[in-house]
Amino acid sequence: MRQITDIAAERNVAYDDLSPLTVFRELLGSKLPGEEKNIERLTEDAVTLVTAGSETVSWTLSVTTYHLLTDPRVLRNLKAELRTAIPDLTLRPSLTALENLPYLTGVIKEGLRLSYGFSSRLPRVSHEPLVFLVPAGTPVSMSIPLIHQDESIFQNRKEFKPELWIEDPRLDRFLISFSKGSRNCVGLHVAYAEQYLCCLVFSEGSELRTYTLRTTKVFLELFETDASDVNMAADRFVPHVKAESKGVKFRVSSMRYSDN
Repeated sequence: MRQITDIAAERNVAYDDLSPLTVFRELLGSKLPGEEKNIERLTEDAVTLVTAGSETVSWTLSVTTYHLLTDPRVLRNLKAELRTAIPDLTLRPSLTALENLPYLTGVIKEGLRLSYGFSSRLPRVSHEPLVFLVPAGTPVSMSIPLIHQDESIFQNRKEFKPELWIEDPRLDRFLISFSKGSRNCVGLHVAYAEQYLCCLVFSEGSELRTYTLRTTKVFLELFETDASDVNMAADRFVPHVKAESKGVKFRVSSMRYSDN
């Protein structure tokens, strides 16, 4: 396969002039060997970025939003914690401040548990015999939905209960949305940051200050959406819901009011 750097050479232009500042520009400008910079490799990286870096996070946020809007108790608790910890959300809270909020963290972990991340089996090879007497070197797989829906680990497994993670921190070992060990997702911290920041929309007082010194409150309401629109019905590497689903739909309304 031809390399993009070859195309730049044919046009007699510098590679930096041909490419904007992107992940791929950094890859091509790196010290990776040439065979790691061909179009085929870049195409595979692009698919990974779109699927793992975009679809998984957006789906997790959709599932989290659905459960928050269908359980007033959870939503009230989340709003109360955010109001207490960050009374003025017109001032951008730091990511560290959000990460230290226990109920918000529980909400995010429950969203991850019920959205799974990847639903396909994750293959592993053990270099030592496993406890089930599987010979060393035998490929095995783990399934995220089976762990996250295990009733012996998560009682009332279909219930959205952020308190689980506060009451028993040991459950963290069973949250495998990003896989575990040396092959866990490299984007784990970015994905968590996106969810912490996006969940601020559920706080009362999460107004966006405009240049006209007016403020806006945004209200979300589920529209033509039920549990079947968030429950996994098929495994296509990532979870898929019923074929006829139109996704998680919201009705958005706003109210503007004066600072005075």
